[in-house]
Amino acid sequence: MILFLNDGKVSEQEGIDTLRKLRENIGKEEVTAVNMTGVVDWYKTHRALEEANALVLACNVSMGGIPADILRFLETVEQAVIEGESIPGKFYAILYTDLYEGEQTSVAMGILKSFCCHANITWGRGLGIGGSNMAAVKKPSFFPLFCNKSKARAAVNHLSVPIIEHALYIREHMQGLDHFISPQGVSKDRYMRRVNYYARKNHRIKIAHD
Repeated sequence: MILFLNDGKVSEQEGIDTLRKLRENIGKEEVTAVNMTGVVDWYKTHRALEEANALVLACNVSMGGIPADILRFLETVEQAVIEGESIPGKFYAILYTDLYEGEQTSVAMGILKSFCCHANITWGRGLGIGGSNMAAVKKPSFFPLFCNKSKARAAVNHLSVPIIEHALYIREHMQGLDHFISPQGVSKDRYMRRVNYYARKNHRIKIAHD
């Protein structure tokens, strides 16, 4: 059984349904999903942790940090291990960041590895995905590149192969080197300009509403 842990915000990234893609390529193994930021049924979660062959965590990270509510979830899991719970499954991470480079998730990846060390869980593999705010640049009127549909699909679907590859590691319960990817078909300068533009615009709208 595979336990899929998510923060409730990454069920869909750039047109890729992460959980669906993983299920398609993991095979017939059962997948149980838990939203770490919602109301957690800890009795069922502890039982799932004991039975899982793999734990897959997917979340958005900001400035290299893990969100506080997810840290609280992991601390509860660590405490359960200290009190005698058994977690035999390997730990796999899928981390998204609005920043362009997937390597910007490496600090958060280190935090998760530290958690695995303290909770006596084997680290499997991490996948860091940069440029998760592609919606900000997918505007043909501002970004002519995306007028070309084939290029648009290439830029949107660049996650398919890494997620499928990651799923194979999970399916076979293998360990591997962490992998980091950045957007394809869009330059860093253009991506950051559009993200910053929409961040400022949304901030102005929020102030106006307040």
